[in-house]
Amino acid sequence: MPDLITQLQYNDPLVIVARKGTTGDPFKERTDSLPIINGIITLWEIPSITERVTIAGMIEIDQEIFEQRKVIAENEFLVHYSTGVVQFHSSLEGTTKLCRYKGRGLIMYPASRIYAMISRNPDVVTTLQDYITEIEIKLAENTDLINRVESLLLETRLVIDESRLSTDNANTAAQAANNAADLALDAYNTTRLVFKNPVAREQDLHTTYPFPSVGWTVQTYTNGKRYRFDGNDWIEIDVFGSNLQAVNEFKDGLMTIADYLKLKSYPDSMKDRIISFSLPDAVQGVIENFIPFPFNGQLIEMTGYCEIAGEMVTEISLERSRNLLNWTEITSRRLRFQPNQHFDDKLVTFNNNTIESGDIFRINMNTQGLGIYNITINLKIRI
Repeated sequence: MPDLITQLQYNDPLVIVARKGTTGDPFKERTDSLPIINGIITLWEIPSITERVTIAGMIEIDQEIFEQRKVIAENEFLVHYSTGVVQFHSSLEGTTKLCRYKGRGLIMYPASRIYAMISRNPDVVTTLQDYITEIEIKLAENTDLINRVESLLLETRLVIDESRLSTDNANTAAQAANNAADLALDAYNTTRLVFKNPVAREQDLHTTYPFPSVGWTVQTYTNGKRYRFDGNDWIEIDVFGSNLQAVNEFKDGLMTIADYLKLKSYPDSMKDRIISFSLPDAVQGVIENFIPFPFNGQLIEMTGYCEIAGEMVTEISLERSRNLLNWTEITSRRLRFQPNQHFDDKLVTFNNNTIESGDIFRINMNTQGLGIYNITINLKIRI
């Protein structure tokens, strides 16, 4: 075990975990992949000055050389072995470097002496302890909210009891509705329509049906009027559409020609729906972000883009489920981000693009390219 050295001359102690570099307590081989921010990388551990820090394709310079030149070339880096800080040329800002070294251990600082990076502003006075204090306040507020939720649950139980009472009242109302239905049936028997074959004109009613019964209904096909025999006379009751024509490109009908042409001009893309997966900090593996789709349709395309391109290929598949337990991949050729590309290569294909209402989708990052960040995946479904 490494030695644990604690300096207690301050209220907030500085803790150092150090290895001896002996056979029983050797330095640890480390490979850190870290981004360059403000021209530096801070290694996870203090590196051994004997084995040195190595970065592929770059040259380490000594402190003496840096003090003479005051600049670092694009292919050079300077290591501060006492703190684990590595300096780079400003042109490499934002890139990710793979640093190999032997770790001697690490220095742990108290939360009150660690500042929090706010909008990458170096002049920051907020410390990690400030955030811890704020979190404790939020936890207290959440406890209060939980108490309020429990109170709401109690109110919900009261509402359920009232609901049961409403159900009883509804049953009573249903019985009243059955009684009303019986009355409606009696009304139907006195107002029913018995349709007979149409005639040309109103005058033909008397010759075609000389002995009608109550409720007989006949339409005249010259003007679309309907007549019902009420026991004494044929009474006009409505006008129906044998004289109404369906609309086409040349003649008005149930709608105007202008409305018909406007309706036909709407593109199929108006039926498209978009599902978006936002993956700002996603890592390789299944992304536990499920999105259901409420319509039947057809999966048209799957596209993606990212804020920061990766240095290697990133491969993403689309999976579907009906119950959140059994998942099936539906991409036969997966979505790929080629190295240093912000958009996918547009070559995604599907083994089954038929979508059913209730299908649930999720993303699986099968391969994550080094350094890729803030990915967005879009699914276009035509209903």
